[in-house]
Amino acid sequence: MQAKLDIANKYSYELQEISNKLNQLRNKRIYEISNAKMDGFMATNIDQLENMIAELIGKIEKGQESTIENLLRTFGVGNNNS
Repeated sequence: MQAKLDIANKYSYELQEISNKLNQLRNKRIYEISNAKMDGFMATNIDQLENMIAELIGKIEKGQESTIENLLRTFGVGNNNS
């Protein structure tokens, strides 16, 4: 029997970034409404969201490591070879 890939857990950081962006849009955190430059223009926020989704889909399709896995590997956390 093939092991099930827990995408929601594996890519939790990427999914949280997408969720945060959606919440910002839901809460009208866009420059055209808030007049706060840090919120960015609607088009910029949509571009960022599209890129986040495309990047996540690409990682899943190619079986690439998540951001969290990359950081753990980079800093040697959980590596028994240390």
